[in-house]
Amino acid sequence: MTTKTLFLTGGSGYIGSALIPLALSRNYTIRALSRTPQSDTKLLSLGVNPVRGDLTSLSTLRTESASATAVIHLATAFVFGQTPSYASIKDIDTAALDAIVSGLSSTPNPNGTPKPLVTTSGTLLVRPNADGSETDEFSPLDTHPLVSRNEITAHGLALGEKSNGRVRVMDIRLAPFVYGRGGSGIRLFMQMAKHAGKIITVGGGVNHTTTVHVDDAAELYLLAVEKGVQGGVYNAGDKTGVTVGEILGAVAEIMHVPVEDLGVEEAKEKLGDVVAGFLAAENRASGDRARRELGWVCRGEGVLEDIKGERGSYRGVVGEL
Repeated sequence: MTTKTLFLTGGSGYIGSALIPLALSRNYTIRALSRTPQSDTKLLSLGVNPVRGDLTSLSTLRTESASATAVIHLATAFVFGQTPSYASIKDIDTAALDAIVSGLSSTPNPNGTPKPLVTTSGTLLVRPNADGSETDEFSPLDTHPLVSRNEITAHGLALGEKSNGRVRVMDIRLAPFVYGRGGSGIRLFMQMAKHAGKIITVGGGVNHTTTVHVDDAAELYLLAVEKGVQGGVYNAGDKTGVTVGEILGAVAEIMHVPVEDLGVEEAKEKLGDVVAGFLAAENRASGDRARRELGWVCRGEGVLEDIKGERGSYRGVVGEL
């Protein structure tokens, strides 16, 4: 049996922590990039070998990718709500991606097939349809996305095309709201509510958004490794009918705080362009391609149930904040 060795960036993060147990259950040996001793400890507790470095450790990225039979690239230098613009860290993300592909292509896959690399972007890269219908992976890109990772995504997919069959590059577009296990953006908004004593919506909160449970997102990454095609882009989108106002209203309910609605311009002044734009974005990204081509099945409970349901994962978070 061929050894399956997975190199993972962002392994100690939200999605990585859900992905690791799943990959281990499928007989992958995992090595994961780790920036801090705290991340080392977490990765070791999950049964993974930590590799010290970050996205600027290009030699490490090349070496680890060369030794792997697959790479899942979750990390980015962009920090939501902190990094002023994606352009300011674009060179870091580009160089890291180049190093990973260089390493993967430097050694052949033992089974003779192209080595898979799965990168990460988001469904917010796509312009919403004017009629309110769902978008797909072939819909036009937004000319002014909140985070312009589309150039990095295109660069990575092109590197796969140029690898002479050595690397197979795919991209997962994550939904704006990845939720579950009491973490991610929902927890962040709960923390903001605790600090401010209120929840802020933008423009009435009537805009629809795309959601996916973190366990289902993790499953999609592994399906892409195992079944995805070179150049394949797959939306990690489960439900598209919920509004941002409904999600934040559920957060307000369990945090026992009021909801304050702001206009877009006022929200930009108070929250910054990225956070305000995120809260105001209309996004309905269909996950049908992943279901049809990769056999993806979403099993996580809905986002509203997970926030305010009696067994929801965010009920316990209230007492921790």
